[in-house]
Amino acid sequence: MADTCCLAELGEIYFCSLNQAFISDPEIDEVDIIPCLHCQEEQKNEREDPIIIVNHKLGIKSWCIKPLFLFAYKKLMRSRTEGKKDCNLSVTESVQLSRAVLLVNAECYTAWNTRKEMMSSGVLSLEDDMKFSGLVLSKHPRSGETFAHRRWTIIQLEKHKGQCEFIQCCLRAELAVSLRAAECYADNYTAWSHRAWLVERFIHDRKRQVLLKHLKNICSKNELVHLLLSELDFTSDLILTFPGHEVVWYHRRFVYHFWNERFGDVTSRTVEFREMSSSTSNDDRSTPESVNRTSRRYSPSIIPSLFELASGSFKLLRELNAGFKSITSVTGELEEDTLTPMSTPSEVRFCNSAIAGCTGPEGEVQRRCSSNYKQWIMLRSKPSELDCNGTASDTRTIATGS
Repeated sequence: MADTCCLAELGEIYFCSLNQAFISDPEIDEVDIIPCLHCQEEQKNEREDPIIIVNHKLGIKSWCIKPLFLFAYKKLMRSRTEGKKDCNLSVTESVQLSRAVLLVNAECYTAWNTRKEMMSSGVLSLEDDMKFSGLVLSKHPRSGETFAHRRWTIIQLEKHKGQCEFIQCCLRAELAVSLRAAECYADNYTAWSHRAWLVERFIHDRKRQVLLKHLKNICSKNELVHLLLSELDFTSDLILTFPGHEVVWYHRRFVYHFWNERFGDVTSRTVEFREMSSSTSNDDRSTPESVNRTSRRYSPSIIPSLFELASGSFKLLRELNAGFKSITSVTGELEEDTLTPMSTPSEVRFCNSAIAGCTGPEGEVQRRCSSNYKQWIMLRSKPSELDCNGTASDTRTIATGS
């Protein structure tokens, strides 16, 4: 009994020291536990400070963790127990107790719910809680409860600020918080799931396929042709530079399907296609519609264009790939070729070129991906396309050449 009372007294002392630390330095941005080899000796020394702050970094010595947590946890739980009206806490006490509990154990959902209730009633600001949950993630970067609570807070912020203002003011910082948590552990699934949730909710237009579908409604026919050829060139370079990545082949299926869905049987309209691909996008540039389209394309935005995504992504991948050799772009080759881009013969020929010279495990995967894509192309080919201009025999020759 005496030991319990002593532990409670020590816990209250450490709790007060923790609160004083946050009062003295409101800009604390990181917290961790300091392991102490001589815990009992240091704990007996009354002059020993359990809390250390250096450059806005908070350190809690390990020998005070247990009494601190037990004191804060029991007092917080006692205040939430039904029938304990004499244990009602003030707002300041609730904030401080939940803070002490969560810094030690970030999975205590009762403490997070306490903070939700205070935010819902308006006595705790959403921004302050976002700052605190970021502090908790500096110590517990894989805490699922913390990320779940953070998503709830983000939704409340979005309701108060509006999505556009949240994207401009808070999204970049939120992505930085999730990235910092993800970098702590290579397999930090909770951090990457949170990051995926952010992308899905706020910046889903970064998805290339969704962006392509959106651009077809605001681009002219000629602009869409150049856009799709750029995407074809991008996927071709990725496939040839980094063999064996099946996801790129699936994206190429989407580009092929999107092209044929939009433009139909291009092989039967080769002349029309040549006129579209060679024409510039300067037609009717003086009209209000074209001016608006131009301003949208070149105006600064948090969401880059598809061209910027393609060039930036490939540049980064190319720098990371050792021994990269320059590859002639597929669209550049097609300028002097008789085959129309996105046609069955040109795609089958690309499949054959993609597996040329591939060896080892990556070569096996590349050949499998190429074969699956080729079969998919042949199944989707229309009879009229194969019969047009006598290309059926060429297609069969190319297909069997592999």
